[in-house]
Amino acid sequence: MNDSCKNISNPVASNDSSNSQKRDRKEWTIMNLFAQKFKDFPLRAKISKSERPDFIIATPKERIGVELTELKYERLETEFNMRAHEDFLNQIMDTALEIYELRSQRDSNLPLVVDVRFSETISPQVAPTGKEEIERADLLQLGLAEKISHIVSENIPESTGKQYIVDRTSKYGDLNLPQLVERISITNVSGRLPEALWYASISTRVKPLSIESITQRIKDKDNKLKGYDSSCDKQWLIIIQNSFLMSSQYDPIAVSRALRHNYPTNFDRVFVFERSQASVSELKILSIN
Repeated sequence: MNDSCKNISNPVASNDSSNSQKRDRKEWTIMNLFAQKFKDFPLRAKISKSERPDFIIATPKERIGVELTELKYERLETEFNMRAHEDFLNQIMDTALEIYELRSQRDSNLPLVVDVRFSETISPQVAPTGKEEIERADLLQLGLAEKISHIVSENIPESTGKQYIVDRTSKYGDLNLPQLVERISITNVSGRLPEALWYASISTRVKPLSIESITQRIKDKDNKLKGYDSSCDKQWLIIIQNSFLMSSQYDPIAVSRALRHNYPTNFDRVFVFERSQASVSELKILSIN
């Protein structure tokens, strides 16, 4: 695939809210990664941001709507607040990126993909509510963000496409990784992506990728498909998965079954995009029209 044939921009309006800007930046980065890794991505395509769906791919022959959605995970323990957990980790990563961009000078404009795998013991079981509990959580988040930012700044890969992994197998990682961080992956994507992407892999004991979890995501989006841009000739759904390596609950047989299953849907094509490895799997679908 000739990447130069794709006209991919990344505009973010200056008057958007901070959260909206962060969301748009992440979505653009995911879309760019997908466009590079999907071997059948249309050539001479122009990608533009949209509302419903998230993106429009315009080619000389057709318009394709693209909806992005995160795979929904469930904690095996029913008392665990998974949404609060994900928000907690995302805040750490957003803060770490902000610190890095503020402090880094030589490499401030160098886009990096940073994947942090946290310990299974991190974050509150429920969203913090009391003043002292919130203050403790804030201090924990800030401390981890500071440390992650520092480790990344000291381990920037020199060339594009190169990846460094900091874990406890090396002396540096054993001495410098915080107790609640198991692994940091840092990839130089200069010239490949316009924006950095820093995120936390799902590292808790969650139910792994399964036929049921994919089916539910497709069903949720199918119910909203009628409200999407009607000028599109086709509609694609990209289901974003944080990592195939999800703690001790990872089951390669269940994952293989999920990726081979036939899913009923009104979307024309459905993909699972594994974010940490930037790999694309197209699912088999059964039209329900």
